[in-house]
Amino acid sequence: MAEEMTSRERVLTALNHEQPDRVPIDFGGNQSSIHVKAYEKLRSFLNLDEEDIKFSEIGQHIAAISEDVLQRFHADVRYVRPDAAYIDAKHPDLQVKGSFIGYYDQFGVFWGNDASKDLDDILYLDPVIHPLASVNSVQDIDAYPWPDGSDTSKMQGVEEVARHLHEDTSYAVSTGTIGNLFEYCTFLFGFVQTLKLVRKNPEIILRTSKHLLDYYKAYNTTFLGKVGQYLDIICINGDLAGQDGPIFNPAFYEQHIMPLDKELVEHVKNLADVKINYHCCGSTPLFIPHWITAGFDIFNPVQVSAHDMDPCSLKARFGNEISFWGGLCDTQGVLPFGTTDQVREEVKKNMNCLKPGGGYVAGNIHNITAEVPPENIVAMFDAALEFGTY
Repeated sequence: MAEEMTSRERVLTALNHEQPDRVPIDFGGNQSSIHVKAYEKLRSFLNLDEEDIKFSEIGQHIAAISEDVLQRFHADVRYVRPDAAYIDAKHPDLQVKGSFIGYYDQFGVFWGNDASKDLDDILYLDPVIHPLASVNSVQDIDAYPWPDGSDTSKMQGVEEVARHLHEDTSYAVSTGTIGNLFEYCTFLFGFVQTLKLVRKNPEIILRTSKHLLDYYKAYNTTFLGKVGQYLDIICINGDLAGQDGPIFNPAFYEQHIMPLDKELVEHVKNLADVKINYHCCGSTPLFIPHWITAGFDIFNPVQVSAHDMDPCSLKARFGNEISFWGGLCDTQGVLPFGTTDQVREEVKKNMNCLKPGGGYVAGNIHNITAEVPPENIVAMFDAALEFGTY
């Protein structure tokens, strides 16, 4: 198929709510990538050479996708991550902590799984040790040893990669996640304890979110100071919803968390001319108007299997004010368990809803899980290319 635009032109046209030559395609990004086990099967199915596979994100066991696969699926976006993010998938450097094996992140959260398992049987790492689980005062939050966001030790290689992608290729350039406020509270305190504090002692959550904001403002000042001029998109995470709706009252978000998200958005956009891609799983329509107010340009992953997430309805209600990224095929049902024909029909239906007028980048709905058959992955991306023309 002859293409009239470069990948970068295509992505930016779509994100400006104009129709490009075809719908842009993303694979390998922020919650739009693939588990290493599914990736290994995919490479074999495509008859591609074996390679030393690396994690691009070890917590979810997400593969760093090679250029041959990205080109096979006509991916229009490339990602900038520090060299330190890439970890040998066969020999990750993990430690044992009690009954868990895993690692500590910069905030002191331990991400782990059952240490009695064989490493090859571990599919992901969860936040299992929550350093603030017993905290019950704002003073304790202030006294916590928060990391230094301006620390450059974890930013190896980013400037060279970003410059190369911007100057020597025509792909759109995005970061991985470089911001996460409320959701990270659930890692620091534990999910249930966080929701209890929202109701009973919200000042602790607000103070914690403010410390996280300070960290990510400092991080972005440093990180975007190195690579901001080469970027088109940056990604921020913040899961606020479940399958059936919000996990807490959206009024709490609007009053307390949205102003912090807005401050982070304004900080980032003062540093770099970028679009901001906000990730939230689940049923999100009650939050989308607040994200628009906060200044987010894009919402992913568009979980069409959740409550009130019909893609045609989402496009009609919000498509003039925010772009959609993801939304290709039901990750919970059709993609892992359907036939290739069912995958193809699902992609066609969802794209016909989301692509009119631009404002849409096609991608899988969250990361492709380990059990998804490779033929369904191929069917999904081939259908995205076929049905993505205007």
